[in-house]
Amino acid sequence: KRIQTIIETNSRELQDDFKIYWNKSSIGRLVSSKDYLNPNIELLVDDILEQNQRQKLISFLEKWVKNKIDTILKSLIDLKDLKEKNSSIKALAYQLYEKNGVLKRAQVSEYLKKLGQNERKILRDLGVKFGRYHVFLYRLIKPDAVSLRTLLWKNYHQKYFNLKPPTFGLNFIDNDKIKNKNFMLLCGFEKFDNFYVRIDILERLFMQIINSNSEKKNEIKMIPEMLNLLGCNKDNFKKLLKNMDYKIIEKENEVFF
Repeated sequence: KRIQTIIETNSRELQDDFKIYWNKSSIGRLVSSKDYLNPNIELLVDDILEQNQRQKLISFLEKWVKNKIDTILKSLIDLKDLKEKNSSIKALAYQLYEKNGVLKRAQVSEYLKKLGQNERKILRDLGVKFGRYHVFLYRLIKPDAVSLRTLLWKNYHQKYFNLKPPTFGLNFIDNDKIKNKNFMLLCGFEKFDNFYVRIDILERLFMQIINSNSEKKNEIKMIPEMLNLLGCNKDNFKKLLKNMDYKIIEKENEVFF
């Protein structure tokens, strides 16, 4: 009767200790498999449970977890299942999938040279954003997608358990104690020395820089909107610009780069 109730009610949740809870009681947990997007499920139940009932519950939980992954990480699943004959599109899609939806642009510059606008459109329709610094699936930067991806990533590797995604809502982090830049990139943050900047915000900053330089001058004026976008102070912004290979020029109490 309880198994039937678990199946029929919606009070199930997957928490960051890899366990599946029903009404605050753990009933199962994720275990590592060959594919990080398809974890195995192990039941946390009494041995007295009959085999057919045990199978009924495990099948249900597998289906429930798969549906959760397919829904929240849809753009990553679509990329994995892409039926495309063009080798450049396939290669880039595979790389993006392997890197959990975030690639540094420099790593795939050769693939990008081979992609025309039509090919790019196929990938854009799947949610791929071709940015100045990164090629990424922008829907995967949302909080629920970051939480689920990092959970599955830790379950797959069976390590990094103490790593937590940054507080959601932060665009800029100044922290020299964060050591795992691969995990941070998985969370959608690029490293610049001790700073981490969210990759979609980095693109918006770059667009601000381009738009504020409509006259194609060599010097671009630092404006408050740039600091507001990142949520950092002026000194940190100047350090960030230097890390991004800009030169800083200060004149008449104003900053140009």
